Amino acid sequence: MPMSDCPGRFPAFVAPSHSNHQRCPGYVPGRVAPVRLPTPSKGPPPPPLKPHGLRLEQRTTPSLSVENQRRVPSLNLRQRKNTLICCGVSLGTFFLTLILVLSLTSGDELDENCPDHHLSLRSWNPGHQPDKDIVVQTGHLYRLESSATFRSLTIQSGGRVVFADNVDGSRNITLRTHHILIEDGGALHIGSPKCRYRSRATIALMGRSDNKDVPEVRFLGRKFIGVMSGGTLELHGTERVSWSLLTRSIPASGLATGDYAFQKNFSRGINFRVFDPDTSALLYAERYDTHDSWNDSLRLTQLLRSLPAGRIVAMAVGDSAVKSLVDETKKAIKEVLGSRFAYDLKYR
Repeated sequence: MPMSDCPGRFPAFVAPSHSNHQRCPGYVPGRVAPVRLPTPSKGPPPPPLKPHGLRLEQRTTPSLSVENQRRVPSLNLRQRKNTLICCGVSLGTFFLTLILVLSLTSGDELDENCPDHHLSLRSWNPGHQPDKDIVVQTGHLYRLESSATFRSLTIQSGGRVVFADNVDGSRNITLRTHHILIEDGGALHIGSPKCRYRSRATIALMGRSDNKDVPEVRFLGRKFIGVMSGGTLELHGTERVSWSLLTRSIPASGLATGDYAFQKNFSRGINFRVFDPDTSALLYAERYDTHDSWNDSLRLTQLLRSLPAGRIVAMAVGDSAVKSLVDETKKAIKEVLGSRFAYDLKYR
């Protein structure tokens, strides 16, 4: 069977020399000649690979123009930017709320029973403004964080003032003013029945009740804490065991000095009594007929000016005491006792 040495896919064995086999040029006896593969012909270049980041819509839409291909990535970038902005705003809101809660509680656990833990309250540090009249209007919800001084404080409907507190009871707040008026719908809270106020809260009413520089409130005056119908005043401090310091033994029958009461039938004029503030003992009892005697009115003036500080004084009018009551005596009653009612006395 004739064999060919021509180039092919596999090497060809050399045929014996006595055969009629036709040999190809370049034959070498006794060797196995490998056949070289033909040079591949040049063809068109393969199509470019498509990027993996394109969406499915781009792959299935062969008619997408170059302009649309440029717009799609820009839209994706814009959507990513908006997403990042939304995430940033959400994270900022979360951390702001977290900081608010941490600053509110100051290490305390949030307790819904404590009025100063309410999240709607705003921190309030008004400072000392002794000549300013403060009005807490509707929607003003304040947490008083530090001591303050006003000429007056009015809490209107929808307004609220709450004293701040902490767990160790070290937040001591003093509010100084001439008067506090809580109108219908207003509220002032210092603790609650289920969350007692642990710190020390002090409300100090300053000045005199007859000070003309302070505006007078009808039916209440100038020096008061007044709650109108519908107003709220909550004062709940820490419950403590009450005690008294005894300086001497008490007999089973009680102390020799006890309650004292006026007799029922007062004599005409001003009936005057002075008591000891420590023992309640009656120190002085006298009647001044200021209806018929100017001298009694002057004697009463001298007694008032000479009283030591701290004495307890009681006065009662019998029948009438105004006819011979001189202005000097009325002035002494106002300056020493702080009462202006002597100017309002009428006949009987």
